[in-house]
Amino acid sequence: MVEAAGPGKGEALEREVRALRRAMFDHAILSMNAVPDRIFDRAAREGWKRRSYGSLHAVARVAPLSVPLWAWLAEEDAARFRLEEFLSDVDGLSGALRQYAPGLLGYAVWLLLFASASACWFAVWASLNLLLRARPALTSDVARLFKGLPRPEIFASGVVLAGFVAPVAFGAGIAAAAVFWIALSTPYLRRGELVTGGTAILLLAGVFLCGGFLEAIHPVAGMARGGWLGGEGYYFRGGSGSGSGDAGEGLLTGPHWERMARFARARAEMQGGDLRTAESLWTGLIEEGGDPADAYNNRGIVRVRLGRTEEGLADFEAAASLRPTDGRAQWNAYQLYLQEFRLDRAARIQPAAWAGIRGLAPFDYRAEEMTHGELVASPLRVGDVWKTLFTVREEGLRDARRSAFHDLFFRPVPGGWVLGFLAAGWVWAALWKLLSRKIWMSSVCRSCGAGTLVVGSREASDICNACGAQVGKGVRGGEERERRVLSISLHRRYVRACSVLFPGAGALWAGKEFRAMLYGILLSLSAGLFTVSWSAGRLAGGLIGDMQTDIWRVALGAAGVLWLFGAAWGWRSFENLQLYHNVSGERL
Repeated sequence: MVEAAGPGKGEALEREVRALRRAMFDHAILSMNAVPDRIFDRAAREGWKRRSYGSLHAVARVAPLSVPLWAWLAEEDAARFRLEEFLSDVDGLSGALRQYAPGLLGYAVWLLLFASASACWFAVWASLNLLLRARPALTSDVARLFKGLPRPEIFASGVVLAGFVAPVAFGAGIAAAAVFWIALSTPYLRRGELVTGGTAILLLAGVFLCGGFLEAIHPVAGMARGGWLGGEGYYFRGGSGSGSGDAGEGLLTGPHWERMARFARARAEMQGGDLRTAESLWTGLIEEGGDPADAYNNRGIVRVRLGRTEEGLADFEAAASLRPTDGRAQWNAYQLYLQEFRLDRAARIQPAAWAGIRGLAPFDYRAEEMTHGELVASPLRVGDVWKTLFTVREEGLRDARRSAFHDLFFRPVPGGWVLGFLAAGWVWAALWKLLSRKIWMSSVCRSCGAGTLVVGSREASDICNACGAQVGKGVRGGEERERRVLSISLHRRYVRACSVLFPGAGALWAGKEFRAMLYGILLSLSAGLFTVSWSAGRLAGGLIGDMQTDIWRVALGAAGVLWLFGAAWGWRSFENLQLYHNVSGERL
């Protein structure tokens, strides 16, 4: 069938599809999910990848549970504006998702990573924009501490710059730095801007919890080396080598512990990719005797990875004969028979393989170990997978403290303090807003940049009296007028530079807080989509890699367009604000 596929070969491919469907029905095989990937890989090698739509659509009948195939077909339908085919393929995708449990896990993890990346981008965008919004007033307040020095504003600018750079210089994670920058800015922000900062902190709490969730389901969704169900062994979850003593027995010692240590070392070598060393270690465990079923199973996996398929099958069969009720070896042999298109042998062991695999706890194994090279639907019930996946786990919060997200985004805050740290940042913002009604603080006019000391609500005082009366040109001549003209010119340059470097900043200065926050969310979603798709598109192959490549290209283009739009929108919004208050009535 793979050889029959190609542009202009529809009739030959149709015959092969019908023949394979008959063979599948004869052997009770539901779906051969590797066929589309093999055809796509051949199309990519031979240069007809973009003309492979017809062939892949035809083989959907023999791979009805291939989630990547239906997703790729739906993407192509949308690109070709084929509405009827798009609706049909989306229906096929939803059906595959309802039946194909590991696919659900993979997409759920991808969505969590996408949401986390987008939340981090929003926190960065919000914290930097809010800090730039507050910087002039913050600098004025710091300058009050250096009244006795000449040019105190220079020292104040250095202190504020140090406050910005310090978290980065000391290696703080971006989430910890963002909370610090938001806390530094809060006394000088309007209520709408405080909502933006508070939203960013809440999203960072979600990122922290997502890290714990991913860590808690690591046995399901972690990165697997080799991708076979029994590949990692999970020896310490109660395998045969855990001893045959009574339940009340204490820690294992002597030969039992030594065997467990050798088993763990062989597993680590196999995970690390040193297959030759792993094979010799598994062989040594087999030669020791005892109950070598797990060692046979894992040695079979190593030998298959080394390209010695027949020897691997022999090991799987040996493991199955030693322990007929253990589904792992049966399942591995079953997968390999299907990959080699030995359908008669696959049909013979299919009942035992499926029965054994259904008896395993679904979340003892990683999703990729269930799907890599697998040509049939997963035996896991999708409803059970969803229920288990979204059950609140007590270990989720505990695992969040040592997750990769904590090390990447929240260092150096200890894991147990992260939620308290985020809550403190949020409470700080609320308290500072209340305190600002009682103490004298600097305020900078959003329109012309003039600074003054105010007490009370910021909402009514962030436009100076001159701009509020719309008498921007009604300033006395001489030094006062020159000083005001220079202040307006510097302020305008500052806001324009912020608008270009950090799009949306001009809209914040213009008082469009909630529209700016909505813009920041759209920009962050585009950046998050690019972040999670770029590496996958470069490293992954087949249909998934092709879709991820298309996704990151579209996401990058969308982020670029949004960046230009945000810069132009912020620039124009600030200009309109100045025109409204008559501070741009003359060329400065």
